[in-house]
Amino acid sequence: MANIFAIITAVLLAASAYVAYKNKTAYEGEIQARVDAEALLGRQQARLAGLVSDRDSTISTRTGVEEDTAGKREEQEAAESANAKLKADIEEKREEVKSNGEKLDEIKQQTAELGEISEIAPKITRLRDQITALRDERDSKQAVLANTLAQRNSTQGRIDQYVDENGKVSRQQSFFSSARIRAIFPSYGFVTLSAGNSAGVVSGSTLDVVRGGETVAQLRVRTVESGSASADIVPDSLSEDVTLMVGDLVKPAAPKQAAPAPAPAAAAADADADEDAAEEEPADSEEEAPAEEEATEDADADPF
Repeated sequence: MANIFAIITAVLLAASAYVAYKNKTAYEGEIQARVDAEALLGRQQARLAGLVSDRDSTISTRTGVEEDTAGKREEQEAAESANAKLKADIEEKREEVKSNGEKLDEIKQQTAELGEISEIAPKITRLRDQITALRDERDSKQAVLANTLAQRNSTQGRIDQYVDENGKVSRQQSFFSSARIRAIFPSYGFVTLSAGNSAGVVSGSTLDVVRGGETVAQLRVRTVESGSASADIVPDSLSEDVTLMVGDLVKPAAPKQAAPAPAPAAAAADADADEDAAEEEPADSEEEAPAEEEATEDADADPF
């Protein structure tokens, strides 16, 4: 009987040991699975934080570009308003020059109708003083006119520059001269650049990586700051035997040529014709000046 109990006890102990071993193995497996799950969760949270940061940076950059564009539009409108005022001033000065010419003609007619020199000496003196004053006034008006024309040309140049930059921003085309790769993140497929929006880097534009005078890869600008920018490496633009390096030269990609529509082309031709007419106007005013000067000299010569 004692042997039977001993055998039963041994069997129970063996079964208990086997169950304990199985429980231990399952417990260790659960612990390892939990550790792996926590590690995976940490990596996903880190990736999520990076994506959120990129999203916030993109939103901030877009807001900055929109504000900058609005500011440049306001400057363009102000410059156009100033240009219109300058044109009005030029027309006013031309009318004054014309009026002075008519006064000189009137003085010339008056001197032709004068009698004896001894009787008209005081009149001659007065006429001489009037002619001198008119000459001085004419020279002053001509100087103001020349200054006004120079201001108009300068304002037009600034307008053209703002229009060109705004057009490139709207077309997502960078307009900086050159930049360099500052850092490379091959695991994430992007690089950072040594230039930002203050130099002319535009978000969403395509850039060429140039080495030895040839394009070895292309980048697409993702985010832009004042003095730096980040850009994604365009898939399939980088050959397998080419590796990007810090310091590589980066330039804006050549814009795609689009066939011009007939109507805009005609409008541009009309605009060029208007500009040519506007450029010819100062020449006309310059031609009038010698004629007026000759009239003044004739007026001076008649009394004597």
